[in-house]
Amino acid sequence: METTTAAGTRGGGGTPYVQGLRAAGGAWRSVAAVAAAVAAFVLTVFVAMPPLGRLLDGLAGTGPFDPADPSVTPGLWLAGNLLLAALIPVSGLVQWAVFGVRPGRLSSVAGGFRWGWFARLALVVVPVWLVFLTGWYALNPAGTPVFTAGTLALVALALVTVPLQSAGEEYLFRGLVQRSVGARWAGTTAAFAVSTAFSAVLFAAVHGSADPWALGYYLASGVGMSLMTRFSGGLEAAVLVHGVHNTLLLVPVLLAGALGSLAVTTGPVMAVPAALMLVFPFAVRALARRYGTAVAEAG
Repeated sequence: METTTAAGTRGGGGTPYVQGLRAAGGAWRSVAAVAAAVAAFVLTVFVAMPPLGRLLDGLAGTGPFDPADPSVTPGLWLAGNLLLAALIPVSGLVQWAVFGVRPGRLSSVAGGFRWGWFARLALVVVPVWLVFLTGWYALNPAGTPVFTAGTLALVALALVTVPLQSAGEEYLFRGLVQRSVGARWAGTTAAFAVSTAFSAVLFAAVHGSADPWALGYYLASGVGMSLMTRFSGGLEAAVLVHGVHNTLLLVPVLLAGALGSLAVTTGPVMAVPAALMLVFPFAVRALARRYGTAVAEAG
């Protein structure tokens, strides 16, 4: 049985989010969209971020990023957040230009970002991640917090820009890339499996870590957020989880003044957040069913 709403369908009918671009046809469209996504990420991280970071460091009066002695400066960090956030409109415009599908359809099967659904999810996601990260930092301390004007300013910037940075990655990888690959498969299961594998591997690769534990975590995160998107018919859950995770993980580091030595944690302990990312999608599915969230496009 399925229920049709003004925004889409819940149940077994309709077009799943991952296949929302299939009607446009033409394999070249998928190739072009994925190529554009990769190019946008490369231009953002490797071309635009260093000079913008130096500019922001100069405006703030801090030591600029030095490629010969790499460390994360406040300007480089903020530049990365702002530029990755710009991938939200870029992804929507690429979808529109290549597939002829308006940017709103990249957010969800309802044709836009569902703020009510996002708010309901937040009531569950935020407490769960607060508990998880409290335990995480009890075992892996970030350092002694120092409440200065500088650290508090960085925290304020993090609360605004880190969720946007995380959303930019979701719109690019779980949105544009995954839907572009999923459009090439007629069967829903095949479309989801192949596109999830492709986007998760690409997501892990662009994070640039050669550590197997970190790679495993990034792969698990990619798969988990693809599952959240499938179970809810849109990017809201993945955007929320990614943003809350990154923001709450970073705040203690910023308060400890440890931004310059920011590094990926390694070792078997990474299996814990990886497992959380793979299990939590089923909570998202339960909530989507409870609230009657549309998971497919009507038609």
